[in-house]
This record gives sequence, C-alpha cells and structure tokens, in this order.
Amino acid sequence: MTDQSLANHVTAILQCLSDKLQVGKQLYLALDNSHRVLSDDELLLDEAAKLKGFVVPLKYRSLNPVMRPHWLPLTGENSEYLLPSIEQALQEASPDLIAEGCGRRVAGWLEISGDAKQAALHISGQMIRSSPLGGKHLLRLHDPAVLWALWPLLNHEQQKYLLGPVASWSLIAPNGQLMALQIKPDTGNNKGTPEIWGRLLWQDIALIAPFNQALLAYLAQNADLQIAQLDHLHELGFAAIKRARLLGFSDDADLALFAQHAFTIHPFFDRHSLLQKCLAARQADSYYGGLVADLSDSDWQNIAASTV
Repeated sequence: MTDQSLANHVTAILQCLSDKLQVGKQLYLALDNSHRVLSDDELLLDEAAKLKGFVVPLKYRSLNPVMRPHWLPLTGENSEYLLPSIEQALQEASPDLIAEGCGRRVAGWLEISGDAKQAALHISGQMIRSSPLGGKHLLRLHDPAVLWALWPLLNHEQQKYLLGPVASWSLIAPNGQLMALQIKPDTGNNKGTPEIWGRLLWQDIALIAPFNQALLAYLAQNADLQIAQLDHLHELGFAAIKRARLLGFSDDADLALFAQHAFTIHPFFDRHSLLQKCLAARQADSYYGGLVADLSDSDWQNIAASTV
C-alpha cells in the first residue's frame, strides 16, 4: 500500500467512525495492554485510556490486573484520540509485525447505547468461560484476530448474548479493512442456550490459533483481499483443519500447514492420490509436515491442477 493509498484508507475509516459520533452515538476505544515496549505515540494513547477511560473489570487467575483492557470514551475533547487509534490499529495489523510477535493493542471501537461500565462488566464476563472440555478459559476478545475468528463460529443468539449492550464492535480485520461485528436479523434456525457453549464449539475455538497462523502466512503473500474473500478463507481454513484433526494431526504447526495448503494448492488438495499416499504412510507419531516434505514443486502443481 502506497503512502497515498494508506492516507486515503485512514481517512475513509476516520469518516466512518466519525459519522457515528456526529449523530450522537457513544463510541469507545477498546485498548488492550501489551507486553512489548511501546512507542511514544502508543504511550500517549495508553495514558489517555488510563486517565480518561476506565478499566474492564476482568478477573482471571493468571492475568496480572495491570494487564486488563481499558475503554476510552471518544466523545467531546477525547475525539482527538480517534485518528491516532486508527493509525496505530492499521500499523500493528501488518502481517510482518504480527509475525514478529508484536501483538495488537487496539481492540476496536465499540458503539454502546447504555451504561458503558455495565457493558464492560458484561464483556468481562463473556471473556471468562467454563468449557465442557474442562476448566475455565480466558477468551481474548480484545485481540481482534481472536474476536474476528470467533464471530462466525457463533450462531445468532450466541453472538447477541456475547455482545449484550454493545450495539456494534468495529475492528480492523486481518486484511486491514474496517469491519463491524453487529447482530444481523434472526433467521429462526438457532438451537441451544446462548450462554452455554457446547463441546463442538469449544473444539472449533481451539482451532483459532493454527487458523490464524495459516492466514497470517497467506496474507503475507496476498495482502489485497476483500472482506468476502477473507470470510471464504475462514470457512475454508476451519474445514481443512478439522479434516486434519480427523486424520489424527494435532500439532498447531501441522494444522496451520494443512490449512495453508488448502489456501494455496486446492481446497481439497488432500483428496489427491499423491496426498493419499503420503497420509497412508502415517505412523502414530508422524507429523504432517514431515509426510509431505519430499513432495516437489512439480508434485504440488500436479495436485493443484488435478484435484477434483
């Protein structure tokens, strides 16, 4: 992205979010804490959130209280923090920086219709959940990569219950585009109780990390994706990783590589006879990466061309 196109992109996002403020909506910047050293500009935004905002009352056994997220109201004079938050969100969403382990602090911009502190209390409750697989888990909803990947896994009622008083949660998607998570019209096909997540959903949630690893590698080579294409990759990647799990692979690097091959070779590359031969040679302790290591570029081209 050139400097001019980046400037235009920032302006478009700024206009979209500013429009919410101009019609009187309450908009809050959600800012997570970071383990890395922050730049001067990032420190200014952090200090503003702590001085003029409030902490999300998240209590989890292994979470240092100083690492809890903050929400900063963007009304009035605080609107000056909207532009730097957009600039920082776009910068830290770069696949190169994420690959270096820099993480993302700008969790997004929340539109809230009622009491913001009550909304923060609700979100904090959603972030600590009991799993039928065992124990309590901290869902890192203030990581845009986690929240974006989680959202399509939930049905309508689960999405509605998750957001609660938050009318819309806008974030920078993995492709650098602004997208808003909000409740769509009910299709009437929902089943189950929204506050209880079943075993299958938790199994899918466990796949978010390898999926994001695969997506990051893909975006490093294919940056110009639209949201619809990104949604397709979400569906494609999770389907591939589930097939890899059924084949007996559990290592995150293996699962990520399997999804990468679904992205770059063919959605059903594993149906090809060459792959079937590799998989048939699998031992209990085999890794997927090792099984396909000897396939040549010509082999992969053949798989891509002839998989049905």
